[in-house]
Amino acid sequence: MYDYRKMFYSVAEPKKIGDKKMETVFEQDLQEWANANEPAENLLWGDGYWHQIIFMRDTIPSILFPSYKEAQKYKPIVISTHTSKSIRLPVYQQELKNGIKLTMRYNFYNWKISVDSPIDIEVDFLGLFDPEEKDNIQSIFCEGFPQNAVYGCYAENRRQFTVELSSDYKVFTFLWILSEEFGLRKKP
Repeated sequence: MYDYRKMFYSVAEPKKIGDKKMETVFEQDLQEWANANEPAENLLWGDGYWHQIIFMRDTIPSILFPSYKEAQKYKPIVISTHTSKSIRLPVYQQELKNGIKLTMRYNFYNWKISVDSPIDIEVDFLGLFDPEEKDNIQSIFCEGFPQNAVYGCYAENRRQFTVELSSDYKVFTFLWILSEEFGLRKKP
């Protein structure tokens, strides 16, 4: 069967930027990666694949950037992969204009987000996560994350921390709070 998407999307090979024990880190445009790794139609969780791709590609930039043009400068990229429900899924990296780097993944059950900030983030996250949670943010639960992108809890380090969020709504709210705190959507 001919893949008509190839007429509209160029599918590039990922740019490899490092190797670690059983871990390959690369950079690839999210849409290109999604088109090249679309799950088989017969997989039960296949619809969830596109749901998270669209959430990261379309919804999240709308709360982090003041315009489509600026969002295009900071498009989320795929840096690694993991597998859940027999579906290969992306590990995302989203850089913000204020220097904050987010590493994220969703496994159809929860989101893991690591925040790497050049400054302390002193924000009331309104109970979205337990700021002292350590058990669920170990590297074994951050599937596909580079080892150096899994941090401790928010209570111990306000510049580098990893959180677990249970839904898209909580991810949206978490990122909206960051966006509001740092004025990310304000036009220059």
